[in-house]
Amino acid sequence: MSKFNRLPPVKAMRALEALDRLRSAGAVAEEMSLTRSAVSHMLRRLEDDLGFAISEPEGRGIRLTVRGRRYAQEARRALDIMSRAAADEPALSGELKVVAPPGFATFWLADRIGLFTDQFPDISIHVAAARVLGDIADETADVQIAFGDEAQLRDQADLLAQVALFPVCAPSALSAEPGLRKPSDLKRMRLLHLVTHVDWQRWLEAAGAAKVDPRGGLVFSDMPMVQMAAASGHGVALGDV
Repeated sequence: MSKFNRLPPVKAMRALEALDRLRSAGAVAEEMSLTRSAVSHMLRRLEDDLGFAISEPEGRGIRLTVRGRRYAQEARRALDIMSRAAADEPALSGELKVVAPPGFATFWLADRIGLFTDQFPDISIHVAAARVLGDIADETADVQIAFGDEAQLRDQADLLAQVALFPVCAPSALSAEPGLRKPSDLKRMRLLHLVTHVDWQRWLEAAGAAKVDPRGGLVFSDMPMVQMAAASGHGVALGDV
């Protein structure tokens, strides 16, 4: 049988060390976020495991016996060694290249990348814009995020989220007469496209506005330009949440 089979629980050793340091079971309970009765029970179990008394009554409280205090000091050294061993584990480091569509990188990733760097400060992050929305063939990337047809990418990627597109525009476009009340009203508006007219064509068909010609308007190469044009009142774009 291994000698380690007889070691008491770490939590009990922490309670004993705290009692030696704080001199009060109530203070130990507060430090460990336990009830006083839970601490007392833990110390009794520890005595059973060790086979000798570690505490004795003192007035309305308890104090450590001579042998209990000696064991508490050794427990403190052991806990310190374990704590330092965990702290000495090397932190993750290196470089991480993330390639993502410009719109995703601008409107979502850039706002949240700090959460990652706070947790992994030794990792250097390089965020690059993908040249093609559905391209996941960049061999220099560690992580690639693509916008495309799930059926086409299923064998090469994991789905992060479904995208639900809907028309977005500046408030001035809604307030101007006659305004936008129904999908067919889009025929009076300039449509803003991302790369191709396909998204607008699909949306109009699904909305029952197939008579609106999606081929007009402005075509941009990336989403930040589309969104900027829409926010500036130059037309209606398709956006997502």
